[in-house]
Amino acid sequence: MILPATQMPLHLNPYELYQLKNFYFAQTELAIAVESFCEKTNLSFLYLWGGVASGKTHLLLAIAEQAQKDSKTMLYLPLAELVRTASPEVLEGVEGLNFLCLDELESISGESEWEEALFHCFNRLELSGCQLIVASRNNPAASAIKLPDLRSRMASGLIYQLDSLNDSAKEKVLIVQSQARGLEMSNEVAQYLLRNYSRDLNKLIGLLQSLDKASMSEKRRLTIPFVRQILCSA
Repeated sequence: MILPATQMPLHLNPYELYQLKNFYFAQTELAIAVESFCEKTNLSFLYLWGGVASGKTHLLLAIAEQAQKDSKTMLYLPLAELVRTASPEVLEGVEGLNFLCLDELESISGESEWEEALFHCFNRLELSGCQLIVASRNNPAASAIKLPDLRSRMASGLIYQLDSLNDSAKEKVLIVQSQARGLEMSNEVAQYLLRNYSRDLNKLIGLLQSLDKASMSEKRRLTIPFVRQILCSA
């Protein structure tokens, strides 16, 4: 399957607000690098790695969303899903885009056809000037990719690790995400959620979606009693 080099709408759930303005940058240096990447200065390849719920997918989708705002052609490819449902031919023709976002790079490790296809894709991207951003759970130096030439290519970009967030950082993420939804969340409410619900950021964002709907339906602010009511009824 060959995808046309045209703008690809993301079709995101309206409650999934993947935007740069509501991404919590724990590292100022990374924020500067992402800004440079989006403005296409001299940065053409960005490699992000980190554990589960470190924000990799959010950041890739936010960059893709920004590219669309700037009237750039882009494509976001979740490799884990594509390895299960498609063939490596999806990587053909993408060099005509302005931006290519590849998520879950670790999913093609040991898949020889996918590794080979990505290697040749990378070479075409370099020639065409299409910017590439890759996200993986693994540092390129510790990658399980078998093809040496592809491992070498993946190590040639600007590499940043997205650290797992501590509770203080998760509080800030919740507050920023709440503001993006037009809600006001105090530090006390954010701390209450972390103490009484979960420290898993994906679960917390899922709960925030429920709180957003309940707040709109009942026209109530996010107070601890209201949050407790929602948690008890879940």
